Amino acid sequence: MRTISSNIWKKISDTEYIAGLKSGNNHITESFFYGLCNYLLNDIKYSLMEGNVDYDELVNELFIYLSKDNWHKLETFAGINGCSLCSWVTRITWRYFFKQRERLLGKVVLDITDIQVGNTSDNLDTEIAMDVNTTFEKMPNKRYVQVLQWMLVEGYDADEVATKLYTTAANVYNIKHRAIVQFVEVYNAC
Repeated sequence: MRTISSNIWKKISDTEYIAGLKSGNNHITESFFYGLCNYLLNDIKYSLMEGNVDYDELVNELFIYLSKDNWHKLETFAGINGCSLCSWVTRITWRYFFKQRERLLGKVVLDITDIQVGNTSDNLDTEIAMDVNTTFEKMPNKRYVQVLQWMLVEGYDADEVATKLYTTAANVYNIKHRAIVQFVEVYNAC
């Protein structure tokens, strides 16, 4: 796995990231996936994929997902209410990899999200939302549920959640990791 100096990738603005990704700028692309998304993808690698999917494979998957249709997904980023590109990418990346988890872990050969019959994507999104809500309801630790909702659904970053919980951002990452582990355990038990 490549690493990017923290001083380099942090200096790139959201607008520069989007323009650079769309234009195929190698420096921007590498900074995005190995700098800006480093913590996010490592968190997914160990929390959601249980360390069974290589970091570079996650980068490849996310690259393909985001670059589809000439990076159309990036056009949905609006930066409303101060939402940063990092927060937005975190939200959509967790959703994407949660849907792809079984395929990437080799448990399912066919990815049902690629099947389109009429207008079924809305039904699939509704089913996924219902599964997530059911799992949240069954999770014994409601603090974990709240942290996951704030970070993955509402798009808050670790510092914002830390302020809400009167704790540190480092502790929020620990709570989030334990919350994801519990979510996966409860989801698999359903």
